[in-house]
Amino acid sequence: MHLLALETSSPILSVAVKRSGAKLRRAAVRGPMKHAENILPVIDRLLKKERLKIGDIDAFLIGRGPGSFTGLRVGFATLQGFLAVRPRPCYGAFSLDLIAAGIKGYQTLAVCLDAKRGKLYTRSYHSQGKRWIPDGPSRVVPFEAMAQKIPGGSQIAGDGIRKFHAGNFEIAPEKNWLPRASTLIELFEAKSPLLKKLGRPQELLPVYLRHSEPEEKIAERKK
Repeated sequence: MHLLALETSSPILSVAVKRSGAKLRRAAVRGPMKHAENILPVIDRLLKKERLKIGDIDAFLIGRGPGSFTGLRVGFATLQGFLAVRPRPCYGAFSLDLIAAGIKGYQTLAVCLDAKRGKLYTRSYHSQGKRWIPDGPSRVVPFEAMAQKIPGGSQIAGDGIRKFHAGNFEIAPEKNWLPRASTLIELFEAKSPLLKKLGRPQELLPVYLRHSEPEEKIAERKK
């Protein structure tokens, strides 16, 4: 199958293409405010390198969030544009799971992404063979609450690490702190349960977990 994967939830736009029978090709562009400007040129460049057209793609893969509200909207708007022209199967995975999938060698893991305003997007995992098994759903929690719940000896990953100054845990290398489009393709090929087929209309929308900052400020003023 020819695959196209998009991950737009972080400050780095990540795109990957896998031509059937060929090696995976990827690209990453830093600049969270330029995802809308960069996404189509990056996709076009990768497709041309693989001598593919968008109509040749057999399945689309996308990072569902949580993460940047603007970045996620760019990714899903792009995907929906492709689907409006020619429907294709779609699969998605949570940003936190994509980060976890790139980390090996520990029994327990906590992925923590900065959700701003003193909060973290987080999910905890335990290892089972070569796979991470989630201990519960993805959540948004106050930083203080998460800091107290990380088990000793765990590894932690994600840009929320910058809020942790001490603790009995291992910090994953910074190169593993953000989700990647290439991981979506790896999960697809491994038939991972972390990757879900998106069929219903409500599944083809970003997963935010919380309201945007302007919405939260409005709610606070109303209290």
